[in-house]
Amino acid sequence: MNIEKNTDAVASEADQALRSTFRGLESWERLLVVALVVIGTFVILKIIDSFIGRQLNSDKIKEKGSYNRIVTVTNLIRRIIKVILIFIGVTIVMSVFNISIAPIIATLGVFSLAIGVGAQSLVKDFINGFFIIFEDQYSVGDLVEIGDIEGVVEDLGLRVTKIRDFDKILHVIPNSNISIISNKERANIRTKIEFYLDNSCDPDFVEEKIKAAIEKYRDHEDMVIGPNLWGVTENGKDAYKMALVYYTRQGRQYDLEFALRSEILKTMQRENIKSPMIRNKFIKGEDDHALL
Repeated sequence: MNIEKNTDAVASEADQALRSTFRGLESWERLLVVALVVIGTFVILKIIDSFIGRQLNSDKIKEKGSYNRIVTVTNLIRRIIKVILIFIGVTIVMSVFNISIAPIIATLGVFSLAIGVGAQSLVKDFINGFFIIFEDQYSVGDLVEIGDIEGVVEDLGLRVTKIRDFDKILHVIPNSNISIISNKERANIRTKIEFYLDNSCDPDFVEEKIKAAIEKYRDHEDMVIGPNLWGVTENGKDAYKMALVYYTRQGRQYDLEFALRSEILKTMQRENIKSPMIRNKFIKGEDDHALL
């Protein structure tokens, strides 16, 4: 009851303020104001349509994976803006002709308040979902981490985001619950391959042969940076370790890793480069049995 009274009071004050603005105008002046409002509303709507149309037709927007959703949301926002502008124009025209707009404002106020109180989480979902899509924070098919959930985005809507994790479990997350997003699809991933060699091998010789063998992978379509052989990274009593590092696009690292490991092994076999010997240590126990 108090809400309705407050809404009626606000509507009445707005109505009086707006009608007093045009009080005392001559008939021709009222017609001029109406013409300016109609023309102004029409021009503003045309400018908005033109601007949004240019943005949606730009190559940068079209290249985004969520382009269809961007178009859908943008058209929705455009319709909302049109309704608001037309409503404002109609209320001004009614005030010019001294027609009370208080009942309309009061009805809209109560209706908006009811929606706001009863569907706060839903409104938050839609607002957050809109900005996720508009800012292209992630798209369908991206590998993301949201909270403690990591997986591939299967669906992105205004209200919820659906993620399929690596156990094939589908997670449905309300967009209002999404605060921190780690999009692993937008960054290059580094892979490090380490392998051991016998201390009898000349590291300069090994480095020369392996660099020559992996050079062909430098122009691979999935390779972003590398592959770069770091050389000796660790010394041991019987062996030393070398490391190879490269960068690829997310999800492309595994096939290259298998190929590079195979190339290293074949090079070592071809050039008689020795792997470290596995030496078993025998400990003689009290029962004189040899233990491994």
